[in-house]
Amino acid sequence: MSFKNLNDNCRQKALVPFLEAAEALEGNVVVVAVAKELAFLSTHSKAAEFWKGVHRVNAKWDMKAFEEMARVAHFFSIFLAAWSSPGMHVSWITDEDDIVANAERLEDAHQLAARLSGIYVGHSMGEFMMNTPAAISGDLSFEDYLAIPDLAAGMIGEVLATNQPRWVNNSLPSSNRLSPKSDIIADWFCHNKGTLKKSCILVQRADTGRFGIGTLRMQPVE
Repeated sequence: MSFKNLNDNCRQKALVPFLEAAEALEGNVVVVAVAKELAFLSTHSKAAEFWKGVHRVNAKWDMKAFEEMARVAHFFSIFLAAWSSPGMHVSWITDEDDIVANAERLEDAHQLAARLSGIYVGHSMGEFMMNTPAAISGDLSFEDYLAIPDLAAGMIGEVLATNQPRWVNNSLPSSNRLSPKSDIIADWFCHNKGTLKKSCILVQRADTGRFGIGTLRMQPVE
């Protein structure tokens, strides 16, 4: 189950039951949307070389992939600081994308996230593990968990791409500018009375300073 693969009948029929099952989970789904103009939010063009010399980054990185990895590690550390408790063990399961394209990149991401969390988190933590679903062969449980933020992120991306942001009374107005799958996911995302909380953080260039951060609010198009 993933946003980009929701084009066949079987997955479409399973979407609503899947989202209803996800609603019973206790946790938080946070989508972080970063404006494309902020190409270097967490790094600079020479960051990979700097980290390789100072912190033993071992994998081969291009600027785009290293920025994405550092950006994800920063947000991970911020959320960890907000929601963790002393001594808590943490297991981070990530999609198999560019930031963990091979074992060396996975290890670099693991080490950078550990270092950054040491800056953001004000208490001692337990064990920290980072892996992809491939770590457990034949078990699709992690794939199912990863599908939840994937669906939410895909919907938010479509909302922003169509320039139609905006919810009214906790539901997205019907519109032919959004695909049917995004309409369904949007209705689920707006429902925040269950134990699974959903929110979206928007990072974009501000009038003053480098960028601004806020909660994405949805309103009907006039």
